Amino acid sequence: MVISLILILALVVFLATFIGFNISNVIPAFWFFKTYTNLPVVILVFIAFGAGIVLSLLCVLFARLRKSDEENSVQEAKSKVEKAEKKEQKLKEKSDKKLAKLAAKEAKASKSKKTKPEDLNKTQEMSTADLQNMPK
Repeated sequence: MVISLILILALVVFLATFIGFNISNVIPAFWFFKTYTNLPVVILVFIAFGAGIVLSLLCVLFARLRKSDEENSVQEAKSKVEKAEKKEQKLKEKSDKKLAKLAAKEAKASKSKKTKPEDLNKTQEMSTADLQNMPK
């Protein structure tokens, strides 16, 4: 707080001395296709300072607008990616549910279908027959 007060006072003193020494100095200036004669140097410096401030503010505003546009496009891209990931996850969950249902149906079918002893004898007979018919 004290340092900023000292800096402001130093700036005011500098401006006062600059204006005091240059108040009587006049120059001709060509501005917007018109020649101004007897224009004080102090006025020309203040005009240049004001023009610099205006142009700097315009640059800052355009940079912020451009940055906000880029941030908006990044946010849109992120939201698209998140939506795609959610869709993919939902599809995966659906396919997992379908597979679980199929596995449950198969397990239920295998439990309900009991193997008969006659079927076991047939498979044993076939396997011994196959063994006998195999080339040595």
